[in-house]
Amino acid sequence: MGFEFRHRIAFKQARTVLLISLVLGLLSTSIQIFLDLRQEKISYLAGIERVIALYKKTAERAIYNLNYVKASEITATLISHPEISEATLVDDFGDPLSHDKQEISSPNTFFYKLGNYFFQFNTHYESILKIDNSQTGAAKLIIELDSTYITHNFALRAFIGLVFGLLYNVLLACVFLFFFYRYLSRPILDIVKWVDQLNTHNNLPLPYKGRDEIGDLVASFSKLWDERRQVTDRLNNTISKLSKSKNFSRTLMENAGDAMFLCAPDGTIIDLNHQAVETLKSDKEHILGSKLSVYSQNYSENDLVDLFLSIDEKHVCTFEDIQIDMHKKVFPIEARGIRIKQNDKDYILISARDISARKESEKQIFELAFFDTLTGLANRRLFTDRLSSVITHHQVHDIHGAVLYMDLDRFKTINDSLGHSIGDKLLCAVSQRLTAIAPVGTTCARFGGDEFVILLPEIGPTVVSSAEVAVHISKKIIDAIAAPFEIEGHTLYCTISIGIAVFPEKELSAIDILRHADIALYRTKAMGKNGFQFYDPEVQSSAQERLLIEKGLHKALDKGEFQLWFQPQVKSDGSVFGAEVLLRWMHPEKGVISPDDFIQIAEESGQIIEMGQWVLNESFNQLAQWRERGFPEGCRRLAINISPLQFMQVDFVGRVLKLLTDYQIPGELIELEITENMLLNNFDIASNKMRILKQRGISFAIDDFGTGYSSLKYLRYMPLDILKIDRSFVTNLRPSSEEAAIVEVIIATADRLGLAVVAEGVETVEERDTLIELGCHRFQGYLYSKPLPAAQFYELISETRLSV
Repeated sequence: MGFEFRHRIAFKQARTVLLISLVLGLLSTSIQIFLDLRQEKISYLAGIERVIALYKKTAERAIYNLNYVKASEITATLISHPEISEATLVDDFGDPLSHDKQEISSPNTFFYKLGNYFFQFNTHYESILKIDNSQTGAAKLIIELDSTYITHNFALRAFIGLVFGLLYNVLLACVFLFFFYRYLSRPILDIVKWVDQLNTHNNLPLPYKGRDEIGDLVASFSKLWDERRQVTDRLNNTISKLSKSKNFSRTLMENAGDAMFLCAPDGTIIDLNHQAVETLKSDKEHILGSKLSVYSQNYSENDLVDLFLSIDEKHVCTFEDIQIDMHKKVFPIEARGIRIKQNDKDYILISARDISARKESEKQIFELAFFDTLTGLANRRLFTDRLSSVITHHQVHDIHGAVLYMDLDRFKTINDSLGHSIGDKLLCAVSQRLTAIAPVGTTCARFGGDEFVILLPEIGPTVVSSAEVAVHISKKIIDAIAAPFEIEGHTLYCTISIGIAVFPEKELSAIDILRHADIALYRTKAMGKNGFQFYDPEVQSSAQERLLIEKGLHKALDKGEFQLWFQPQVKSDGSVFGAEVLLRWMHPEKGVISPDDFIQIAEESGQIIEMGQWVLNESFNQLAQWRERGFPEGCRRLAINISPLQFMQVDFVGRVLKLLTDYQIPGELIELEITENMLLNNFDIASNKMRILKQRGISFAIDDFGTGYSSLKYLRYMPLDILKIDRSFVTNLRPSSEEAAIVEVIIATADRLGLAVVAEGVETVEERDTLIELGCHRFQGYLYSKPLPAAQFYELISETRLSV
């Protein structure tokens, strides 16, 4: 019990406070004694000087007159002072005139020894006396001090001061200890006793109810204890119920949809379920006892042992592998492993799922993101990325390359006269000739329509040498395309125009290089086509046009030149379910300007933020007016395009929520259309903003799906509602076309993720019927209506159906 008491906080606290008090008291008293010692020496010296000064004149007259009686009175008076033990008056001849001495005992006491040790001073004083007309020498007054008296008294006073100082500090420490014990130690002891009794008694009263930190601690602990007891009771009940079923674990494994393996830490398969047997195409007896690594392509036996060592009981470890069944067929899996204990032994429980379909979908979407679906060439995104990388490399190593921007001269005529099928095959034949001519290491891309681009990296150390190589390749391309094409019995002739931009130049970006090549291409066409031209900075009519548009945008909002047009979104039965808001620029000189001609410029110049806010305000205002007039019941959603730059503004969410409140519009009537690239570049920020707006009922659509970096990641984790198929997949869509296969994959992906699908750019009945056959039942396009001003649109949707 004594051992336990020494470890209690109260004992440690009392011991610490007492020690600190004693040390501090001793230190402070010692300092005071030291200061008193110095002052005492000064005081005694000053006192002796005063006594000598008091009798000095009298002593000088007594010596001058040789008055022995007066001299004796002076020495007798001096030794009457208790601190003076002996006084002698010596005349100017050196003879003692008077001498007196008091009897002094030298007590060998403690205080005398202590004082004599610390209080050391001079006990012999001589004072020179001036005798008038003396020719012999100097008279003196000699005093001897009583060191016994002085040191004894000083040591006694110092000792008494030290004792009282220590007693004062001890008393103060006891007072502190009383209050510490009263308000801290005793409540803690009561709490300890209360905690010890909690395991055996229920509903004990709280040991401390003060409204302070200890009271808060007791209340919090009591609450946590009650919660723990409730959880423990529920867990015990659950365990009791589970223990009644001996086959629970086996039933759980056998009914799992994934293949499950129970393995020893060395990878030996101890048990597995029926799905695992089916996956490995073998019998259970043959699999049991074998190593899991036998059925893995990526992990050896040692790799699996290392992996299993890293798995603990609290966290699930997820990894991908290529599994091999007994017939040597391989397929990708996603495995999840966790460590479990049975009968004090460690095991690893692995669940494996075949992800072949997911991998195939990701592959297809990857190809959609980076490659042209018709020709198999790189698309704009992939080409731009490679060009950016090459430019950075060239700027560091001072190497030059070139971009050839090409356009078929007679393609539109062939496509319109012979049909899209012949046109598509011609484009494929052109891409084959281009790849055959392009040197190794180059990148050929199709940007859409009949536009092709070739990246020629590292073709020369100087601009001149690079230009010569670009000319040589361009001539070969022109000659190759000029040769006739035999396609489905048709002999086709076409030529090609080429614009050339050599890089790097003044640290230009990939977009700048492409724009230069495009400018050179249009110059080629203006000069008669079927040739090539290099970029000339002084010939930039299109660049000047862009500058005019950019300047015009600054004034368009102030002058009220923007209008909102609306295009209906229609179901397969012809009923209108929503509309997309489209921006039109009513230029005073050029008439109606399509967004395709100015949106990109607005994005690059930053004006899209102000324009986007105007579109939001006008859209909400128009919707509020229609609701007041009586909005058709079936038309339940207004889709508004949001630019990435506008969406990533800090106050975007607050602006939208304010508009909902100001115009009293339910969020369910608003759909915001965003792009794929915005999600990929700002995944976390975009996700948080979308979830906030979703709470108000606003829905989200992915616009132009398939034209950017399509990724299943954001489709799965983003709060999306609608997926819009880009018009490039819809144009000339037929059941047997390659686009149909892509559209089918997109629709299937959306169905699995619970997303609605809307097809854009539907212009023909054949396209619509093919989409219906593939599973898409919502459309938008010229087949039903072109974009219309607000008044005409409202009149249109007032009809119950849109006929085709």
